[in-house]
Amino acid sequence: MHWDSPQEAMPWVGLYVGVASLVCTLAMAADLFQGFRQRKLWFPCKFFTLNAASITLIAIAMKLPVDLTSDMSSLNDKNAKLASMLFLFTLLANLLPSLGLMNDNELLTNIIALGILIITIIVNVFIQSGTNVFLGTTIELPVIIFPLLLPFSLALTVPTLRRLLEHQYNELHKSASTGLEIEFPYQEFVHYVKKYWMMAETGNPQFVLACSPFCSASGVICSVYVVTAFGNLVNQIKNSSIFSNAKSDYKWSINVIIFVQSIGIVVGSIAPIFRSFTAFGVFSLSRKWSMKHVNMFKVEKHWTQRLRQWKRSHVRSHIPGRHCKKVFHIVKNMFLNICLALHVTIVVICKTLRLIPSSSVIMLSSSCYLCKLFLKRFKRDSNASNSDARSEMKEYTNHVIQLEREAKLSNRVLKSMLKSITKLLVESEGKEPRNLIKFLEKSIGFDGVVDFVSDEVPALQSEETLNCWSLVVVTLTAIAIALPNIANSNINVLLSSMKEGLQLVRHIEESLNANGELLKARKAARRVWTNVELYRRWLEIDLQKKAHKGKTSKEILQWLGDEAVKIVIQFKKCKNGNLEQSHHKFIAANTMYKISQTVLLHCNEVENWPRDEELFEWISITIADILCACFTNLPRVITMKCHDGSLEKREESIQTAAQLLGKSKKILNIVKTNQLPTLDPDTMAYIDEWHALLKSQNPNGCASLARIESGSSNSNEWVVTI
Repeated sequence: MHWDSPQEAMPWVGLYVGVASLVCTLAMAADLFQGFRQRKLWFPCKFFTLNAASITLIAIAMKLPVDLTSDMSSLNDKNAKLASMLFLFTLLANLLPSLGLMNDNELLTNIIALGILIITIIVNVFIQSGTNVFLGTTIELPVIIFPLLLPFSLALTVPTLRRLLEHQYNELHKSASTGLEIEFPYQEFVHYVKKYWMMAETGNPQFVLACSPFCSASGVICSVYVVTAFGNLVNQIKNSSIFSNAKSDYKWSINVIIFVQSIGIVVGSIAPIFRSFTAFGVFSLSRKWSMKHVNMFKVEKHWTQRLRQWKRSHVRSHIPGRHCKKVFHIVKNMFLNICLALHVTIVVICKTLRLIPSSSVIMLSSSCYLCKLFLKRFKRDSNASNSDARSEMKEYTNHVIQLEREAKLSNRVLKSMLKSITKLLVESEGKEPRNLIKFLEKSIGFDGVVDFVSDEVPALQSEETLNCWSLVVVTLTAIAIALPNIANSNINVLLSSMKEGLQLVRHIEESLNANGELLKARKAARRVWTNVELYRRWLEIDLQKKAHKGKTSKEILQWLGDEAVKIVIQFKKCKNGNLEQSHHKFIAANTMYKISQTVLLHCNEVENWPRDEELFEWISITIADILCACFTNLPRVITMKCHDGSLEKREESIQTAAQLLGKSKKILNIVKTNQLPTLDPDTMAYIDEWHALLKSQNPNGCASLARIESGSSNSNEWVVTI
């Protein structure tokens, strides 16, 4: 695209600004929709947060306020500049809760980047106001600029709030963490998950910031801005077409910018306005708490603790001379005193603005209370119907995190939080892995953990590799698929069961198997399983094509072992550059060799070689035994996911724990029927430890050999024997 002059390109620059503004608007709308869908009317930030991408989009959307080169003296230009400034504050008001998601380093980096942008905008606005280009007087400009200071004032309190929340969480964690074992009933795990859910929800930094005076004040200011933007938008639609050539260097695109940013102000103001009522909607309105918040001149310690800490801290400096150092400390303290005074002023102003929604909420709640008193005369038995719900509330009230002792969460909010996690548990129970549960019923013990590999089969390398749960069961599945004369329906059932089982196995391995070698084995298992599930291949080998060439099960087992040997030999011949790419094949081939040769050894030890269906069933039972042994770690994984060390990922981790608990309800009952070996929790996470212990307890053989033997001697008794 070619333009004869820079003026011809200006409409496309304006369109670029409009697109950036539209992306910001859509991100705010997504957070708005997510908040309504989850019934979180404090609207946590998920899609529109403070980061490098959002700061870049804001910088593009603010092209008009910082434009000092174009002649923007028309009324349309001035309206567009004013709309951009209102849009900027709407963006910042939506971003405020996202500050709670950042640690100290992330917060410092993002605030510095945002500060550079805001300072640039403020300086340019003051320059334009002096030349009468900006629509606003010198008196009006501070009213526009004041809201831009809220993110920086709030950022000073975030580290302190996060530490206070983390301290309270750790205190509650000590009292809530009880050593749950497999013998505990399912309902105990449900209570455990709900306790940590209450701690995560009430201790969410975004939730605490949404209840702060800063968000309440931003909602009040947004309510004023949205009226201005809506009137501006109506006038713009009445007086001109959106794509008309306006008297501006940006031509028709100036109307697009005004239209998109005005829509953004209206959409983006909904969440801040709702947040302005959050603090008075989620807490019970006690007299002491209400009087405390009416006193707007009282600034709590946690709002100013960070600045006071900086004043007390000693700054190491390389300034020579006692007098120079003294001057440095005086200047530092003067600067911090100014910042402290400005910060306290902002907090007081925010608390003053919060009186507007608070007074309306107090009046509304008082009216509702009087109505309830009046209705109680006609509904005397209403308390009896809610006795169960109230008793459940009391059980979880002690696990609520709150910065202020006077503030008590209302029953409505507690019910909403408990309802959300209960709904997730019920939905997860409805999504239970039915194929897997039916498959696990084949297991009557943990013999398969001993049978899958024999010490008599030598390894293909000098150093013994570690086994992981997923790679072992995937390899056994590949062997079962390769067997001849097996109905497709049986293979499909096995694959469906394995698909559901591996989802749980991976959660266990990711939580408990942190060993580096096991990580490589898990990666190899994922690659092998993709080929097995989709194409019924093991690495690059078609498992069923070879089986259809008239080979017996014995020949196929030997063939799989030979193919594994070839892959290992090729791997050892590879150059160093290809080692990393083919390392997963080496791990998978070594496992395939040991397991296939072990199955071959077991079959040779029985009197008659088992039929193909019998061997397939024996491999299926072995897989079921291994999965049952692996799933004994589910209670520990669920409790670990309830307590996530990361403050930002805690809520998501507990949701994962609830989903795991709901899906594994019947699985835990199946596992409980088997007698657990004497293994400590750390040892139970590893299949090799299981194998070593069970092998030492039963060194002379295993029951599964008798299954093959009895099945081959009398085929009619095979099912009964199993």
